[in-house]
Amino acid sequence: MEDRDRPEQGPACSVDLSHRVRVHCPVGKGPEAVVVDPEGRRVYVACSRSDAVVALDLDRAALVWRAEVGREPIPIVLDRPTGRIFSADARSDTVTVLDAVTGARLAQLAVGAYPAGLGHHPGLRRVYSGNTADGTVTAIDADRLEVVGTVPAELGAGSIAVDTERDRGYCANFMAGSVTVFDAAALRPLERIAVREGPCKAVANPAAGHLYVASSLHGTVTRVALATGAVLDEVPVERAPVGMCVDAAGERLYVCNRGAGTVSVLDTAAGREAHRITVGNAPGDCALDPVSDTLLVSNAGSGTLSFVHRPWLPGPVLPAVHPLVGRPLPAFELPDLRGGRIRTSREWAERKYVINFFASW
Repeated sequence: MEDRDRPEQGPACSVDLSHRVRVHCPVGKGPEAVVVDPEGRRVYVACSRSDAVVALDLDRAALVWRAEVGREPIPIVLDRPTGRIFSADARSDTVTVLDAVTGARLAQLAVGAYPAGLGHHPGLRRVYSGNTADGTVTAIDADRLEVVGTVPAELGAGSIAVDTERDRGYCANFMAGSVTVFDAAALRPLERIAVREGPCKAVANPAAGHLYVASSLHGTVTRVALATGAVLDEVPVERAPVGMCVDAAGERLYVCNRGAGTVSVLDTAAGREAHRITVGNAPGDCALDPVSDTLLVSNAGSGTLSFVHRPWLPGPVLPAVHPLVGRPLPAFELPDLRGGRIRTSREWAERKYVINFFASW
């Protein structure tokens, strides 16, 4: 075999099988919900303490526009057919509608008390607002920008997941420790699913046939069968999981652990955690950009958005550290190579001589 036919060897051909945090981009105070538009190459973030929504260029991680909305925007959704951003402003009891391209305000609609969650059904042309203090769900026509109905839920109604295949909505009731299942078209409640206390976020995964509910007070994610409403199991994560997203194939669920500064990556088929990603302080929500293989994570405590490349892979392998590293040097006696005199650890500490340590050991 000639030299040009020989396979490459050495460090030049090594493959980096790990995720990388590319940048922590400042966005504003208290960033929460994150929405990605892969075609438009934009990412939108609700900054709850800045009372604003910001748009960033996905490729350059640069600010495109900043728009003021109501007080304390927490969730946002993007309606791609109309190019509109819907922001639920918790302390204003409103939903603000923005133009996704320019950030211009198009409308502001009154909903229930303290709207803290939003759901979206593109096929039915509806946006749903989970009203925490009212224990209700408000339905909004995404085209006409008007309220079309209300669904009773329970106290602490917030995050809303929508199963577009079955036309069902799932509202997580934080204070009631339950999920209200409702008909997304007819706007009527169907059943109640009991879950752990403090459900913060609900995400539907029709590909796997599961609903995921993050229980912030227990540090777990509950898996529910979409077909039957039966609770299947609980997957432990880290402290205070509050935000989640699932990949397009339904194979991985990303869970933001607010109390740990990490994102847990769950294997949905195995129902277990595969690895964790360290991000900023108090991560609140996340979304995926399939074009650049990037996970976007909002860090409410840092005021930043983390760009994580190849998030399905574990992190870099850290060098092994001997357990004695950092501990005081134990007492010892060694012969000096010059003359054979016994030298002690005290003489070493006082630097009274130079010793060939490796040879003497």
